[in-house]
Amino acid sequence: MIKIGVFDHVDRSRADATRQLEERLVLAEQYDAAGFHAYHVAEHHSTPVGLSSSPLVYLSAVAQRTKNLRIGPLV
Repeated sequence: MIKIGVFDHVDRSRADATRQLEERLVLAEQYDAAGFHAYHVAEHHSTPVGLSSSPLVYLSAVAQRTKNLRIGPLV
């Protein structure tokens, strides 16, 4: 059985951070519903690809919205 995961990053590509974070959370819900195994997010503090100042807080929000998706930061 093949297990598929996603490596993502929450970057500073848009001015509206709230909207971007909400879109990423919805995307994580969709990964969970589609049967993906894991969702990992980059841990890049204070960089253009690190909008979330604390990946663990962001992943806590992901955990609230998913049931089976395994989550974690990638360093």
